[in-house]
Amino acid sequence: MVGVSETTVLGVVSGVLALAGIALLWDGARQYRHQRGAVRRAQTASGTIESTGVDRIEDGSQVVYVPRVEYEYLTPTRRRHGDRLYPGASRYTKLFHSESAVEAALAGYEPGASTTVYYDPEAPDHAFLEPSPHRGPTLARMGFGAGLVGLAVVLPVVVGSI
Repeated sequence: MVGVSETTVLGVVSGVLALAGIALLWDGARQYRHQRGAVRRAQTASGTIESTGVDRIEDGSQVVYVPRVEYEYLTPTRRRHGDRLYPGASRYTKLFHSESAVEAALAGYEPGASTTVYYDPEAPDHAFLEPSPHRGPTLARMGFGAGLVGLAVVLPVVVGSI
């Protein structure tokens, strides 16, 4: 049986933590850059709110809430439907921890009301109602990633001094 030294195990653990941290940093930066680019390129269209609501998502012991909004908008070429309140890859990009927070976010969007819809002319199906990237989730992901990278750097020093 081949023996594995503590130094080797520590190196592997540090490497895995560093890789996970770098992946989270990259993913958070990519998401934020995607949102910022969509907002920067966005053109406006007239739209009508069709429905709104709050979706509750349970993941084990954690409960989060997602705004549900459906709207119709007209680009120069055709009539389209959207379901995103915020820019991002999906309507699940921004999660809330209370139903009242989602209701506050949806307060200005009543069914039947006219609204301004922002859409990406490069991908007209990517539409949203709030034209600003949301930093919270992406910065949290990036911060957690930076913490993992920091832990990967500090762990060998701390364990080595014991």
